Amino acid sequence: MKKFGNTANKIKAILNVVDSDEKLKGRDIANRLKTQGYDARDGNINMFIYHYMLYKYLDRERVNGINYYYPV
Repeated sequence: MKKFGNTANKIKAILNVVDSDEKLKGRDIANRLKTQGYDARDGNINMFIYHYMLYKYLDRERVNGINYYYPV
């Protein structure tokens, strides 16, 4: 399993798995990163998106209490 080198690499990897016209849950993003060979956990990805990527790279929409993320 590959690990992320730094935050810039992690941001690029997350943006590569999210297409411009789809909305994904944090769990789906983590699963796509796992298929690419990264060591990604659901909770870690959700917290990283919340702290580093929200409103700058990704935006969220809440549906029934579940966050769906899409590119800005």
